[in-house]
Amino acid sequence: MPRRINDMPKRIITELSDEQEAMLPIYRDKWRSIQISAESIKQEKVAAVIKAAYAVSDYPEPEILFYSSPMTAIEKILAIENFKVYLGRDIHMKFGKRVIDHLQHGITQQLEEHLFIRLRNQIQHPEFPYYSTHSHPLVSYFPYTERCLEHQLTADLEKLELEFTDILYFTNNLTRPADWAILGCMLDFCISVLKRMFEKSSCRYQKF
Repeated sequence: MPRRINDMPKRIITELSDEQEAMLPIYRDKWRSIQISAESIKQEKVAAVIKAAYAVSDYPEPEILFYSSPMTAIEKILAIENFKVYLGRDIHMKFGKRVIDHLQHGITQQLEEHLFIRLRNQIQHPEFPYYSTHSHPLVSYFPYTERCLEHQLTADLEKLELEFTDILYFTNNLTRPADWAILGCMLDFCISVLKRMFEKSSCRYQKF
């Protein structure tokens, strides 16, 4: 049975090796490609990942439904009586608490706080620690498309004559591609690269 993050000994990593630093662009490119991809998801693969994430966090396996578009999903949900009660808390908050917070907590137990913050900044801004200036603005490597998505989704939802709170409920759950990509890259790098490096190297870099 695989060991869970909470079962691992608490060890603090204070710096990355040059080899680990060199792996950052690979993971950055990987997750940017995922973020901007317009290909249809592979439902079986996605379902397996979600189930595994919930299993690690000791929460019951959720019901997983797939739809052809966000609007189709919303229309199906709106057909459910008291749909907010049926869904519970906002989906992004629920997933964040049950899965993301659990994984991130395990990683922060392993990384020194300043390294955790620096690593996240390096993932989002390849030129970190340079600062934005008028002639050389600091631009996120992950394009923020939230505003365009939110405007389009809001326009579509207004046609359904929904209350503003209902529109906000759905847009909050469906317009975070850049944030999810940055966090996914962070978790993927920490769990995959640092663990693999630790197994290959000496005890200088202690890992999960």
